[in-house]
Amino acid sequence: MLKYFFAFKGHNNLMVNTISKVFYLGIDKNTPENDIRKYILLNILLIISNFSIALFVVVNYIFDFYHRLFIIDAFVFILNLYALYDLQHRHRLERASIITTVNAFILLLAIVYYGKAANFTLVWVTFFPVFAIFINGYKKGLFISIGFYIIAFSLAYGGVGEWLNGSWNISSFIRFVAANLEMLFITYFFERSFDAVNKELIKNRNIEKKYIEALKEASIRDPLTKLYNRRHLDYLFHQQFLKAETSQSYFAFFILDLDNFKTYNDMYGHIEGDKALEKVSNVLRNAMTRSADSVFRVGGEEFAGLLMADSKKKIFQTVESVRRGVESLSLKHKASAVGILTASIGLCIIHNFEIENFEKMYKIADDALYEAKDRGRNCIAGDDIISTL
Repeated sequence: MLKYFFAFKGHNNLMVNTISKVFYLGIDKNTPENDIRKYILLNILLIISNFSIALFVVVNYIFDFYHRLFIIDAFVFILNLYALYDLQHRHRLERASIITTVNAFILLLAIVYYGKAANFTLVWVTFFPVFAIFINGYKKGLFISIGFYIIAFSLAYGGVGEWLNGSWNISSFIRFVAANLEMLFITYFFERSFDAVNKELIKNRNIEKKYIEALKEASIRDPLTKLYNRRHLDYLFHQQFLKAETSQSYFAFFILDLDNFKTYNDMYGHIEGDKALEKVSNVLRNAMTRSADSVFRVGGEEFAGLLMADSKKKIFQTVESVRRGVESLSLKHKASAVGILTASIGLCIIHNFEIENFEKMYKIADDALYEAKDRGRNCIAGDDIISTL
């Protein structure tokens, strides 16, 4: 017994999921968030109403011989099928909404006129504001519904004393009007409240999205210089390595260290030290302007860069412009041999992409940096070698 129960349950879940997917047809990743609910509602209303109208097409033709209603039902059914196709395959939400609203307007007024309150036909009129307001929004839907009810109530009032062999009286008319107006205002205020809540929700979600983006940006940026941090270097290295491999460019990584910067901080203070770091970061930004260039602050006075070019010479020229840029800041530094703040740079250049090994590339650039320091600082080391990882 349990086996049959779970088999039925699994089949039932599959059926529910399939139906749900049908209601979501026409929605893709480009669908605006505000339109998703309208897409789903219109899909549901069109699918369900088409089944109902198809049934009444048969009933009106075969059983009740309401041939005029049959013609109207058939016409509305064809237009609704077109609206459903327009919605699901052409993603024309606005046009599908207009077609469906006009269809409902015509069909329900025809039911009022030809049905003359027989067989509870007027019950269907109650659903019009629900449909009109949900699909067209509470403002436009309210005006459409009022226009619909002016005509519907006029027809119903004209039938007083005539419909249902005279049993449709003024009391019946008042109950009909009261029930429909009650449904109209319940639907209107519900949708208006929902719209207000939804707008507030979207507003809060957008604020939240901005905070998340700001946090994400903060997590990959150095707070002082606003350059990328060491953590983001690991991520970008892989991306840039693949780009250089695809284009078969020369790919380089360098480490820049400000010479005698600890002494600079001690002599001039940390505030001046921070100002110097910000100025150096601007030099890096101005020198590394191509889309394939990235610059980072990886430690206290240490910076790094990733770049690619079609020749080793161009890589050296870019890195040399960074070194000269720091020098040209002419930041006074009494402890320096040249009297100003300078930078030493260790460079690693590769042109073979068989192995991606960031640690080794970092180590080669770091060793080159120590070599630049040993040479007397304010120079580049490693520019004359093509390394292998």
